[in-house]
Amino acid sequence: MPGVLELTGFELYRPSSLEDALVFLEKNAPDVKPMAGGTELLVLMRDRVIKPPKFILDLSPLRRELSYVRVENGFVRIGALTTIWELSRSFLHSDVRYAGFVDVFRKFGNMTLRFEATIGGNIMTATQYSDYATLLLAYGARVKLASTRGTRVLLLEELLLDKRVTTAMPSELLLEVFFPEPPNSTSSAFVKFDRREVLIAGIVTSAVYLTLEDNVIRDVRVSFDMVREKKIPSRALTTESYLRGKKFTAELVEEAAEKILPGEMRRITDWWTTDEYRLEMSKVALKRALYKCYERISRGVI
Repeated sequence: MPGVLELTGFELYRPSSLEDALVFLEKNAPDVKPMAGGTELLVLMRDRVIKPPKFILDLSPLRRELSYVRVENGFVRIGALTTIWELSRSFLHSDVRYAGFVDVFRKFGNMTLRFEATIGGNIMTATQYSDYATLLLAYGARVKLASTRGTRVLLLEELLLDKRVTTAMPSELLLEVFFPEPPNSTSSAFVKFDRREVLIAGIVTSAVYLTLEDNVIRDVRVSFDMVREKKIPSRALTTESYLRGKKFTAELVEEAAEKILPGEMRRITDWWTTDEYRLEMSKVALKRALYKCYERISRGVI
């Protein structure tokens, strides 16, 4: 029936605690899939993109424990079950140092998705459409994973391996993502191009993190939905290196976008558009994001 999500062939388990969830994962891996908001997993199973597992681990009982946004010991920490809507109610949407979070939110699906989708789910989806992963890469984010054996910390780029493939073990859960609290004279920007203003997928997405000191680029990180062959968000490290330490000028931005970025950017052709068009739009995205960051730092507002 239209509007009815018909899924069969799996059992749903609702843990009583985080420890219970980890024990269940350890016991049943790899025949179990964790589910946060379900906005990606349920659709993939419905459309037969992935085969339903024997068990789905419903993480909603853990939301009180794993839903938060806070600064702690010099790090911004975001619980894995924090929804996109909850992010928008936090200081990440009022402080110019985190302005890119406002940009992503404005381009993120619709209100229904914003209330259900979680930051952890967006990261663990591990595709070029993981907009928050693209932004968090620009913040130099790390992730904390947990299992019955304990916890471990990875750089976000170490977690993302390939499309829908991560280095997390089947018995591990993502607990949080965190990154250093940015210094003053810092901001970020996220740019997304598509045929519609608001759409889950994008033809090209990019994020930039910029710190200025006397108009010199003290630090910069640049990420895209994909940089090379793998269809996952990645850093443009060569472009970052070229920009870092130089005075911010129009000539520098033009040089970075037109001459440096193409040397490390590998784009694909598909039913949406061509690799040539994606490369040109990647150049535009980099320029817009850099200027947006510069303006935000100069004016002190989002």
